[in-house]
Formats: sequence, C-alpha cells, structure tokens
Amino acid sequence: MPLHPSALFVPEIKQLLLKKEYKELKQDLLEINPADLAEGWERFAPFERIVLFKLLPIVRASELFEELDVAQQAHLLTALEWGALGPVLEEVGPSAASSLFHRLPDRTVRRMVNIVRRAQSTRPERDWAFPPNTAGALMHTDVLFLGPKMTAQQALDQVRVASRLHRMSELHMLYVTDEQGRLMGVLTPRALIAAPRDMRLSNIMGPVQLIKVRADLDQEEAAKVFSKYKLLAAPVVDQDNRLLGVLTVDDILHVISQEATEDIAKMAGTTAEELEEASAGRVARLRMPWLVTTCVAEVVVGAIVHRFEATLAQAVALASFMPLIAAMGGNVGTQSSTLCVRGLATGHLVLKDWRRVTAREFLAGVYMGAGYGVFVGLITAAIYWVRFGWAFPVLVATAVLLSMTVASTLGALQPFLLTRFRMDPAVAVGPLVSTMTDLMSVTAYLSLATLALSLGWLTR
Repeated sequence: MPLHPSALFVPEIKQLLLKKEYKELKQDLLEINPADLAEGWERFAPFERIVLFKLLPIVRASELFEELDVAQQAHLLTALEWGALGPVLEEVGPSAASSLFHRLPDRTVRRMVNIVRRAQSTRPERDWAFPPNTAGALMHTDVLFLGPKMTAQQALDQVRVASRLHRMSELHMLYVTDEQGRLMGVLTPRALIAAPRDMRLSNIMGPVQLIKVRADLDQEEAAKVFSKYKLLAAPVVDQDNRLLGVLTVDDILHVISQEATEDIAKMAGTTAEELEEASAGRVARLRMPWLVTTCVAEVVVGAIVHRFEATLAQAVALASFMPLIAAMGGNVGTQSSTLCVRGLATGHLVLKDWRRVTAREFLAGVYMGAGYGVFVGLITAAIYWVRFGWAFPVLVATAVLLSMTVASTLGALQPFLLTRFRMDPAVAVGPLVSTMTDLMSVTAYLSLATLALSLGWLTR
C-alpha cells in the first residue's frame, strides 16, 4: 500500500509544535498541499489545529477550510476569533460560507453570520452585495472563468484544480469570458471532454444570450427563465455583461417552493411568515387587513337581503337555498382564480391570454352550472313541488346556473385585471371573487324570486 503524504509530515509538524518553533513550522506548512494537510487533520489535537490554522496564509487557510469536513469546520468557527477567521471567510466567499449554515449548530451559525456580515461591511464594493430575493443574492460566486484562447486541455486542467479545491459550483456548465470578465459563451463538460486537446474554446463554446440572467432580476423571474428553457444552470451577469456568478437548478427549486408558499398564503389573506409565527396576536394582525373587503361586502349582502324581506316573507323556503347558491358560486370562482393566478405567476399565462381564458372559464361555468342546476332543481322539486309547483325548482336551478357562470368568469377575469393595474392578484383575488359572487348571486336569486312572485308563479 502506498504511504499517504500525511504520514510523512505529521510527526515532523508535531515535533515543531512541541518545541514551539513556529517560524520554521510556518515555512514547512507552505510546502504542504492543503488537501494533504486536511487528510491528516484528525491526527492533530484541537489546540494544535488552531495554531496550525493561524500560521497559514489567508489563501492557504481558506483552501484548507474548504477541504475539511463539517465537524472540523465547526470547531474552527467556534474556536477562532474574528481577526483570524474573518479574512478566511471573506476569501472563501459568501456562497460557500452560506452553504454551511444548514449543516452547523445554531450557535455556530449565528456567530458565522455576524462574521460574514462584518466581512461584507469592510468590502462594500464586492459584486455579490445584492438586494434579497434577486438573482444576485441567490447566485454562487465560486464560478470558473475560462478564456476564449485557452485550449481544451488547458481548460480541463483548470477544471480539475478548481474541483479538487472546491472552488466552483456543481459542474453543470462552463462559461467563457474575455479579459474584462464579460460573458462570451457557454460549453458543457461533455463538449469540453470530447473536444480535441489543442482546440480553442472559442471554437467549442455555444451562444449564451438566451440563458443568462441579470443580477438584479427578481428571483421569481429567474425561475421563469429556468422553466422556459429547461436549464440546469444559468450565468448571472451585471449591466455590462460581466460574469458575476451562476444559478443552479437546486437554487431555483427552492425559489419555486418559496414563491408557491407565498402565493398560497396571500390567497388565504395572510403571509408565508405566519407559518412560523407563534403569537396569536401577530397572526390576527396579519390576517385582519385582508378580511376588511369581505366584511364590508357581506354587510352589503345583508342590506340586499333586507331589501328583499317582503319577498322572503311571502316564500320563506327561498332563504334555505341562499347559502347553497352562494357557496357553489364561491367554490367555482376560487377554482378558476387559483388556476389563473398560478398561471400568471409561473409565466404559463400572460396578459394577452385574458380573452381566451375568460371565454373558456365562462363556458366551463355554464356547463357546471347547468349540470348542478338540474341536480339541485330535481331535489327542490322533490321537496317543494306540492307547495310551489314547477316555478320554484326552475328558479333555484336558474340561480345556480347564473351564480356558477358569473363566479367562474369573474375568477378568470379578475387576476388579469389586477395584473394589468400592477396589483398582486394573489393578495386581492380571493376576497374579491368571494364577495362579488355573493353580491351578484344573492341579488340575481332574490330578483328572480321577486319577479316570480309578482307573476304569481310561486303561489298555489
């Protein structure tokens, strides 16, 4: 069995540590590859690791840090002070540092976040300082820069080195840039491996215009780009087309899940943060503003019902079907609006589709209203035929048809109208659909009942 390099240098390093000959030790550490030092890291005592880490130059220390496993990284994060750890984390980069968060203890994570923030505050000009929920904030900055004049062999050598030292994201795509860092093209690892060794990357790379995203682009819009072009990765560029980082499909899947949760919460009249909120008072404050519209509209519905008291007094049985008619319309409207809101959010629907979608939902409402109208009408006839004859079942069936048709149409149309006026349909469409359906269905139902009574159809 071949002898591992760590078996050669570990005893010598331990002797130098014991004698406290730090100057000579510092020189010896420069001759040891960080990957080999990481292999023998477990053979040192905890206090020896701290001394060795402090003796390394910042670049070598960051390379060693990336080679260590999570438990060893956590020990360094816990034991080292800001002066020794801050520059190392800054050299590692924010994406590599943040990737550790979900694997480390909470106490260590809190300390690490503070250190990263302090590192960022000392370097405000860094390209990766972007607002939250943008592609720039989400991207990985550990991207490999390849030049167009490089040969395939030279590029492969750089990929090997970067992969060994964990200095690049997952190997989905490779990007070619000019001397100023401006993005020129893209190539797959497979294309690079298959190319002749002396072929230049400018002859291998493909176009990149359709698959790049701006760093200031909203993360939801970036997700639409991934969905449209079926991407595994996409380069992130600034306004001058300089390559800043890369987004991967794993990042986008997280965004899609996050945005879906937010949309569903908004449609319920609340926020995604409420899912983790423990305070009942806070939950109430989040929900109450979105219920104002529903409350006001239902008061109006009550006023409409009061307006038709004379009609209800002549045929009390009319009141028993009001909840059913309103509920059927509300359910259909919610179904229709949910599909449209989701389609607009994912990009499967755009504003110009409003006529087609509204016409489709109108016909769907007619079909469903006719089917359920006949069903409810038959049940009504079985109960009230002797008392009211044919008019009452027809009245109820017609009201169900109108309620479901109007609700389905409004549920499809309102998201497009809200989007047209730059309002978030996920927030407003739920209360609007339910209240508008109640108003129109109750008004139509009682108006038809008043007409039937005036014509003498509901009396025997």
